[in-house]
Parts: sequence; structure tokens; C-alpha cells
Amino acid sequence: MNLELPKNNVVFGNMGEVKNGILYIYRLNCFYDLMYEIAYTVYGTDKCWYCGKPCRRGKGRPNDSRAKITLDHLIPTSIGGPTIVDNLRPACHACNDQQKGDLTSEQFFEILSLQKQLNECSDQADRNSLSKKIAMRRLEMRKENTDKRRGLIPYLPEEWTSKKVSGDLLGTISPDIQLGNQFKKQDEFYRKYKRIKFPLIISDNGYLLAGYNSVAISKKYRIPWQLEKIVLENVVVYLRRGTPY
Repeated sequence: MNLELPKNNVVFGNMGEVKNGILYIYRLNCFYDLMYEIAYTVYGTDKCWYCGKPCRRGKGRPNDSRAKITLDHLIPTSIGGPTIVDNLRPACHACNDQQKGDLTSEQFFEILSLQKQLNECSDQADRNSLSKKIAMRRLEMRKENTDKRRGLIPYLPEEWTSKKVSGDLLGTISPDIQLGNQFKKQDEFYRKYKRIKFPLIISDNGYLLAGYNSVAISKKYRIPWQLEKIVLENVVVYLRRGTPY
């Protein structure tokens, strides 16, 4: 897949730069930060993707009453949604954490639509019917997402994982790496659902950008490398400016 990038050339400090439609990454360990910065550049920081409420980034001015902006995963990380620009949208705290939770963006937009109907409805019988419908849909969505966690139904768009990987990956983990809290959480996920949680994110020149814990889980349980893989065809890793690998 092609990662969504700014149309203009942009330099993101010493992390990387977008030039002529290609993202050049200079530091592997800044991949997530780079995805956040690109997402804000592409989608802005002044409005929530869901409710349209005005937002701000950072502390803002003393009299700035706008909600603080966050980045939401359209496919939530609780299912295995990757941290890439195409899966990130700016959202206010209320929508991101308090209301959307573990729902996908499609599910949340459906709930918002039903909630709007409820708020605009004056007939009590119709309100009761809508309230029951919202509660039922939330239960159905919760079951659907559990099926996604178990791998019973796809959780990633097919076009994201359509390109196959050939050859060895560069930058994979060493056997003696110290695994932290995120590994423990993914280990718990695997033991509960029998599926490796996150896909591997790979640059066009074969560097593993994200998914180190997924590799570690596959090694721990000695399971075949049948992992979901997302190849970013317009992303190249240069570990030193001007020196492609």
C-alpha cells in the first residue's frame, strides 16, 4: 500500500522527510512519532474528525477553551489496528476516549447517527425504541470486534496487506533483546485469542518499521511466520541522510 503523505515536500526534523511523494525515514526508532506528525500535517489539528468540535494542539493560550486534540486509530489498537497515517485521525478527547472506545470508526459513526436521531426525537415511544436499538447495536459490535480479535473475520482492509514480502527483513529483533510491558500485553492477547495482535509494518526497501513484539511472540511460541504484513511502498529507510540501504 502507499502511505498517505502530504502533497508538498515536508521535513520532520531529524526523523525523516517527504520528498516528491516518498517518505524517507532517517531513524527507525522514531517511526510512531513520525506517523503522528504526518497525520497531523495531513488532517490538521483544529477540528475533531467525528464531532467537528474545534480543537487545539498542546497547552494553547490561557483563554483558549478549545478541546485538546488527540489522534484516534480508526481500527482500534485493541483489535490490532496499526499506527500508520491511514489509520489515524485527529479527534477530541471526548470522542476518542470517552465515547468511541474500542469501536471502529464505521461503528462509531453509526452510533453517532443513531444518537443524533435519539436527541432529535420527541416521542417517548420512539425514544425508547431508539435507545434499545443503540444498546443492541453496541452489543453486536462488541461481539463482531471479539471475532476480529480471534481472527474469525478480517480486521484489516485487504488492500493494505495485498503486497507479499520476499527475502529477509532488515532490522528484526535479536534473540537477547529486553522485552518490556508492551510485549507482555501482546503475549496476554495471544494466549487469550490465539492470534498475534499487530501486523508487521515494512518499508519498501525491506526494513521492519513496527511489529518487533509480533516477531518476538512468533519466536516464543515457535509458530510459523504467518503474520499480517503491511508493505509501505512509498516509504524508504535511509539510516543516514544521503546513504540509502
